[in-house]
Order: sequence, then C-alpha cells, then structure tokens
Amino acid sequence: MDSNQSAPDAVPNEKKSAPDAVPNEKKSAPDAVPKGKMSALNAKHYIVAALTATLAVAVVVTIFFVVLSPARIKFSIAKAGSSHKPGDGNLVLTLTIAAVNPSGRAAVRYESMFVDVSNNTEPPINWIRATVTTGLPLRQPRASVATVDATVTLVRSPWMKAFTGNMTNNLTVIITTVARFKVGIAQTRLYDIKVTCGPVGFFPGTADGPPVDCA
Repeated sequence: MDSNQSAPDAVPNEKKSAPDAVPNEKKSAPDAVPKGKMSALNAKHYIVAALTATLAVAVVVTIFFVVLSPARIKFSIAKAGSSHKPGDGNLVLTLTIAAVNPSGRAAVRYESMFVDVSNNTEPPINWIRATVTTGLPLRQPRASVATVDATVTLVRSPWMKAFTGNMTNNLTVIITTVARFKVGIAQTRLYDIKVTCGPVGFFPGTADGPPVDCA
C-alpha cells in the first residue's frame, strides 16, 4: 500500500443544532381602562340615574295632582225663609246651603265657613254675618250633596226695616269657606272658596225664591 495515498476525506462531524426555541411570549393582561375614561363612564351612569329618578318623580307628581285636582264644588241656596220671634218682634232669617261635590275620587273637608247676608250685590255695603248652625269641620263624601244651615237675627229697629225694605227686598248671600280635598290618606292643601248667591227671596211674595245658584 502506498504510504503516500491519502485517507479518504473525513466527513465533518456536523453538530446538530437544536430546533429554534419558541420565544417565551409573555401574555399581556387585558387592556386596563384609563382612569379618566372610567371617571367619564361613572359620570354618565350618575347622569342617567339622576334623569331616571327625576322622570319617575315627575310621573308620580303628575299622577298625584291629576288624582287630587280639586273638584269644582257647586253651591246653591236650597232653602230661605223668615219668621218673627214671639215676644220681641225680632226678625229671623233662615237659609240652607247645598254644596254639590261632583268628584268620583275626592272627598271634601270644610274646615270653616262664613255666611254673610247683604242687601246689595256690588259691593255689599250693608251686610250682617249669619250664625252657621251646622257643625264644622264638615266632611263631604265623594259624589254627594252636603247641606249647611245658617240663621240671621235682625233686631227690630228702623235699620231692620231699611235693610229688608220692609220685608220686600231680595237679599244676597256670600259664602266663604276653607276646604281641602282628600283621596284615601292623601290630601291637598287648603283652598279658599268664595261664592255669591243672589238675589235670594227670604220673604213671602218675593220673586226670587230658592233654589238659587251661586257663582
């Protein structure tokens, strides 16, 4: 064998490289909502809640006032008359007031009532206050008629003859009352009601006898 003959080329020992490592990707947390944006969202929620509450209150108030809206009470003089007291000759005027409550929802409570009788319509120059004989306060159920009685005593005198026109004049009745309206346990504020009724005939032979509407 020829010593000069070279050995076959050696195959280089190639080092197998490890497979490319997959980079260790760090999973990111969900995007955080910026603080300013969160404040804006909270503010919107508060605004929506406030508007909803305001709307609810408005609806409740509207229903309340619709239900408790005061009814238009219709007053009239149902009865009127006169008589002389035996012994002293004083003249007694008597009258009955009818109050119609047309409401099917609200009852009425009359806290006070004043009744004045005048021999003039506008303005009532000569007038005298009647004594209300019906007990007050007075409760009136819904859709009903309530009556209130009153009397006026005129002392026998020249003034009595002048006031009544020697019992030939028609007179005017002025009613002033303070009342409130109630539906269940709910009630309205106090209302001042004033009406004028006339002419009213208290004496025999006068043309304008009851019933007489008030306005």
